[in-house]
Amino acid sequence: MERHIVAGAVVDHAGGRWRVERLLGADAVILRNEAGELVSADPARIGFPDDIALTAPGSPRNELRYTDAEWSEAARRLDLLTALACLPRRGRADVDRVGKGLGVGRRHVFSLLRQVQAGAGITAFLPSRKPRARRLDAAVEAIITHEIEQHYARANRPSLSSLCDEIGKRCRVAGVLPPSWRAVQARVRATDQAWLTGRRQGPIAARSLRLLTGAHPGAAAPWQHVQIDSTPCDIRLVREDDRTVIGRPNATFAIDIFSRVVLGFSISLEVASTLTVATCLAHACLPKDDWLAKRDLPKVHWPVWGRPGTLEYDRGAENEARGIQRGLRRYGIHSKVRATGHPEQHGTIERLIGTMMRIVHGLPGTTWSNVNERGESEPDKQACLSLPELERILALAIDSYNHAAHAGISERPLDRYLAYYRRPDLPDRERIPPRLPVNRLLLDFLPFETRALTRCGIKLFRVDYSSVDLLPLWRRDNQRRVERIVVYDPRSLAQVWIVDEMTGDYIAVPYRVPHPDMTLAQSEAARRRLQALKAQDRTERRLFENLAEIRAIEAGARSATSRRKAERSRQAAKSAQATAADGRPGTGSPAVGTGDDCVGASPRAGTAATTAPAWAGQLIAPFTDVEVL
Repeated sequence: MERHIVAGAVVDHAGGRWRVERLLGADAVILRNEAGELVSADPARIGFPDDIALTAPGSPRNELRYTDAEWSEAARRLDLLTALACLPRRGRADVDRVGKGLGVGRRHVFSLLRQVQAGAGITAFLPSRKPRARRLDAAVEAIITHEIEQHYARANRPSLSSLCDEIGKRCRVAGVLPPSWRAVQARVRATDQAWLTGRRQGPIAARSLRLLTGAHPGAAAPWQHVQIDSTPCDIRLVREDDRTVIGRPNATFAIDIFSRVVLGFSISLEVASTLTVATCLAHACLPKDDWLAKRDLPKVHWPVWGRPGTLEYDRGAENEARGIQRGLRRYGIHSKVRATGHPEQHGTIERLIGTMMRIVHGLPGTTWSNVNERGESEPDKQACLSLPELERILALAIDSYNHAAHAGISERPLDRYLAYYRRPDLPDRERIPPRLPVNRLLLDFLPFETRALTRCGIKLFRVDYSSVDLLPLWRRDNQRRVERIVVYDPRSLAQVWIVDEMTGDYIAVPYRVPHPDMTLAQSEAARRRLQALKAQDRTERRLFENLAEIRAIEAGARSATSRRKAERSRQAAKSAQATAADGRPGTGSPAVGTGDDCVGASPRAGTAATTAPAWAGQLIAPFTDVEVL
């Protein structure tokens, strides 16, 4: 707000408090202090005291609530008072003239004049519109506040009518007059809506009501800041062999903050875990030529590899797992954990996931983001993509993303990424990103356990692992118990890897006794079955026997289901053929007709109504998902 140097205004000069006595021009004014001393001062060196308000005391004004006519009237009043304040000598006639123009008395004119001399702006002369005072009793206000906090702000979302009923009961007990429905509604609207929504609908719903402050600091170079996140993929997949629906996959993406280029991704049928994050990091940090060649994607240009400086992720258990943290420590990657309930802090990766999911929503078998978007579509019937096929589709989508102009940087992400390494001022050592070891990068991020080497090797998940390659470790230990890191891949427990603490190398160790391969999920299922049966023989042999029995039961169930579906399809086909031949329902599968003689139709006038048999109204249609044999 602007301030004017007028006669009578209080100013600061030379470390003291002065009052403007006379204005000599734009380069000099006469000041007087409390002792009556007069000095000449340069207006450019005069300051205004901070303790003098810019506007008149009172409630702040909402500028949007005033009309143009009210603004013009405030400007007119300010001009009259400013002209009065600038007069070198003010007489009674001048004050009366201004008072008549303002419609106020002489005393009020002097009060307004002091505001102008103190630097009051035009908003001080707008009409005052104080908020309507609440007229309820203090006891009633306390009851309303208590019931809003204890009754209305609950997860079961009570209605406003029930809140009014509770308040009415409390008021009658307290012997006070209950408030009206509109008064209660006004108090609910005046309550902090972010807090109220969080109590009634949870923190996710309240997130949209919070004020977003600050921004990501960004990055000055590729790989300086990398964001990673996992999400369920909105699509149903099928098996490659029999094309039956197997479930919904999970996707993990990694993106570079500097260039917005997608560094890597992974698709897995498992829930978000150490494995999904580890495979995504390995895919992001390593060259992708061999990976693209195996998936028959020779046209995809993805020359991206390197090592993150800082990895940003949320507080998911998959990101804070021991295997991921071990890998970050080994490669000197700093971690930055996002605060819980603040996805806006990782807006770059969140927007990438949204873009990828919109692409997935255009594929057959999509489940959409929610039930309302899904409508009447049936994802299980439309599903036709397998996991490798979805992986190839996402790789092509990411290739388009990397080569399209990004709204956040107004450049193509891959062009910006490559342009950084072509800078002439960049040292030769930094012109090519570092290459990480291909053979061990994934192992450094996989989950692990600590075990000691015994005469039988090591035991992990109730299975013994041993190999002749462990002889150097056995001799080095010399009967001492030494705990070592044992890395395993949850997708296959046929072998594990032991870390040699002297060299840091991984030693592959298979089953000590040959057994069929199994996943970690299958191993856990077999062990749970043993525990449920309270089996006494909890040995390695019994574990694999249970695993074989589980697989036999699953195979028998699939075979029985297929036979039953085929049998019912044949019966339905025969029924349809019989109906087409003589126009009557077949004996194998009764069907409802459409003519007057069909069961359940209204009897004609003059005829007796017949009693419908027990199978009336039933319709057996052929299965559309099973081939008729």
